[in-house]
Amino acid sequence: MRCVKILTFHDSCLFYVKQKSLLCILLKVRCMIKDTTNHYYCENLFNYRRNPTTMVNLGNVDIGGESSIKTQSMTTTDTLDSEQTVQQLIEIIEAGGELVRITAQGRREAKNLQSIKDLIRQEGYNTPLVADIHFNANAAVIAAGIVEKVRINPGNFTGDAKKYDFDKYSDELYNEELERMKEVIVPFLNICKQNNTAIRIGTNHGSLSDRIMSRYGDTPEGMVEACMEYLRICEENSFHNIVLSIKSSNTRVMVHTVRLLVATMKQEGMHYPLHLGVTEAGSEAEGRIKSAVGSGALLVDGIGDTLRVSLTEAPEKEIPVAKILVNHIVKRENHEEIPEVKLEFYSPYEYQRRKTHQVLNIGGDSTAVVIAQGSIDNFAKVGIVGKPDYLIVDGDVEDSATFGTPVIIPYVKWRIKREMNTFPLTDINSLPDEAYGETPLFLQVTYSDMGDKLFGFLRAHHNVILLLKSNHINAPVEQRAFILELMNNRLTHPVVIIGEYVENDKESFQIVSAADMGILFLDGLADGILLRNSDSLSLEEAIDTSFGILQASRVRFSKTEFISCPGCGRTLFDLQNITKEIKERTKHLKGLKIGIMGCIVNGVGEMADADYGYVGAGPNSVSLFKKRELIKKNIPNEKAVEELIFLIKENKDWVNP
Repeated sequence: MRCVKILTFHDSCLFYVKQKSLLCILLKVRCMIKDTTNHYYCENLFNYRRNPTTMVNLGNVDIGGESSIKTQSMTTTDTLDSEQTVQQLIEIIEAGGELVRITAQGRREAKNLQSIKDLIRQEGYNTPLVADIHFNANAAVIAAGIVEKVRINPGNFTGDAKKYDFDKYSDELYNEELERMKEVIVPFLNICKQNNTAIRIGTNHGSLSDRIMSRYGDTPEGMVEACMEYLRICEENSFHNIVLSIKSSNTRVMVHTVRLLVATMKQEGMHYPLHLGVTEAGSEAEGRIKSAVGSGALLVDGIGDTLRVSLTEAPEKEIPVAKILVNHIVKRENHEEIPEVKLEFYSPYEYQRRKTHQVLNIGGDSTAVVIAQGSIDNFAKVGIVGKPDYLIVDGDVEDSATFGTPVIIPYVKWRIKREMNTFPLTDINSLPDEAYGETPLFLQVTYSDMGDKLFGFLRAHHNVILLLKSNHINAPVEQRAFILELMNNRLTHPVVIIGEYVENDKESFQIVSAADMGILFLDGLADGILLRNSDSLSLEEAIDTSFGILQASRVRFSKTEFISCPGCGRTLFDLQNITKEIKERTKHLKGLKIGIMGCIVNGVGEMADADYGYVGAGPNSVSLFKKRELIKKNIPNEKAVEELIFLIKENKDWVNP
């Protein structure tokens, strides 16, 4: 049977299926999308409401229901080392972690959870403990009698080896394997019932079973179905002490898939709490921005009951980042109402860039732009690599014709001296008359400007770029409503999003701006970004954050992307320092994606988007991948970074710094 290639809804998700299966898959996906359109993934798309969920109890902590959004992290120590693990638990808890996860890859590690629990309780801490299980169902059974929650991965839990032989799955075999899966899950659920232990059904992008892959491919629909299969088995056995998660290092996949999961649950009458997180987010600014873009886009719409920010750093450093993110979102409760607009053109479950016409190099098929605002003197201090596409100048501009970056100045000044390389800026109260001609115009607008005056001007003037500002506490949702109303009125002018902040430190600025901006780029609604902050931060920091948000949202890649996991007890090399070394030596490779993964469990699947992979293979050894293909196996740690660079050079992806 001839094979055909189909492109899934999301980038980098190619999957091969037999021609006879193609129609079934496409019809299944189409029906799933159609069925969920009347079951919105959140309570209100225009006003902040927490998504209603059932409450799950973990000892002295509740998740879901009316409880607050909980923050958590995971230890990176050897689970067999009780003292070291307890010390790290204390550091996470003291940082504000409300529950902590510990890997239990085997029976020995699962049994030692009792020693860890006894020690941490003796220290006076009652924080719930969570066991992280992948392939070993026996370890899960042991852990369920000790800790408050057990996390299992549907792609790995039943222990079926991945052979990537998708063609073998007839409907009969598919259902037979589903029944065998129940034989493993049900005894585990019974142990959980006896011990009042909660479970997290945690599906990860890149770790789906061959059976799911055979029918859905590596798609959001496959991830949702993998989760729902387990959920239906739990419901059949009257087990409801459940938290769900769907994660990916690809923020676009993560957000659209979680939305689809929530909509699918609602369709089937389920309301289980959600755990959020972007896997392998990385470290430093990149990790914070990427996590905020992904999790923030869901929190903005009221989705999420517990959260982890996965950084390749000490685990206690994850908690303050998560706290900033949650606090930024929940302050929107009971905000001033945003009037609803029609949702005819909104596509929440797949990426569809809004159709716009191009003005200058903004909109149309052009890459999203970065606009900055500041003085010429401050702009001169910005590095060449981080130059924005346009600059709104504070003050007068002399000899702008020789200025490298196009300059945007107030219309009243531009009209007097129409210099080359400058463009006018105005607002709804100072619209130019017909005399200004066809020069591209930047028009700053707000939600309150919607109406006949604005829409009439836009219909009469093609060369207008909208700079969309919001003073609403729920700014991204108000901005989304404005753009949707443009679409409803068939107006295709490009939109640049303005974000205004008064944060006093760089980390907070990165997190809150990424949480607000990400949703508009992940949904394809915006064509550019302009960040403003108080004088406490430099122009360069605002520009760097803008580029970081566009990269994390997958609309503009301006530097190397590092997909690195936070590490856990399965990691057998110095992940944090190795990541720093690889970043330092490869950070100049613009647009290249490099995965740095602590272990083989999910490493290969979850770095699916990476061009190259550096993956822990065993004690003091690493394996190297190109895409998902294993190139070199079991390289000694001390040689592995050099071998990675050689591999990049060998494939002609290297350029000198």
